Amino acid sequence: MRLLPREAFAEVFEPLAGRRVAYVRSIGNAGDALIDWGTLQMFGEFGIDYCEQDPASPVGADRDVIVFAGGGNMGTRYRHNWELRGRLLSQGLPVVVFPQTFFSPEDRPYERVYVRERASWRYCPGAILAPDLALGLQYTNSTLPTCGTGLFLRRDCERTSKWRWFLRDPARMCRTPQAYLQLAARYERIITNRLHFAICGLILGRETTLLPNDNHKNQAMYETWLKSFGCRFAPNLRVARRQRRAA
Repeated sequence: MRLLPREAFAEVFEPLAGRRVAYVRSIGNAGDALIDWGTLQMFGEFGIDYCEQDPASPVGADRDVIVFAGGGNMGTRYRHNWELRGRLLSQGLPVVVFPQTFFSPEDRPYERVYVRERASWRYCPGAILAPDLALGLQYTNSTLPTCGTGLFLRRDCERTSKWRWFLRDPARMCRTPQAYLQLAARYERIITNRLHFAICGLILGRETTLLPNDNHKNQAMYETWLKSFGCRFAPNLRVARRQRRAA
């Protein structure tokens, strides 16, 4: 199943036609790897000449543009990716940033920047709106659910839950996007504030409720894209459970 058709991503990939791309993954978790998986599929479908670039190595002379992976968070909150983007710019090649969320402004000389939800325009008004690239992942699932409702909450700096003892953070349970999808496939219903675990649920056709994280990202992604796929949004776990009982 694919949530959005290939054509929804044309504005991201068609400008790269005929260019030699060095693709740099962000530093992240299995959710970020889910985005990479969708991106590499799209590179193939759009016929883009790309290679995956080791960020610790200089870009080869056979490349003429650097593409920084989508899905992370722009600004300085996550310093490791902020510093990585700075190193990429220092190599002298144009840098294109695939669809991201902005936590704060990042006034740097990128050739082109995409945002994945409308709320980020307040920090980068010149950016182009485009879908999160995990929404283009083509994935076939044959796993039937064996469990009812799965509750999965963040345990990092973006958490909002007061339950700090809660142990089921899918980004800590899974190392690969395949494992992310396999975990989600076990459940009939998913409640989570991990954005890409919710996207896994939608790809699999599961009943999915997204909860807020500590910034605008989750709600903005819901309003911009996920609502149209049947995703629910609840301001907290109590409301999510009430929605489930009323369904």
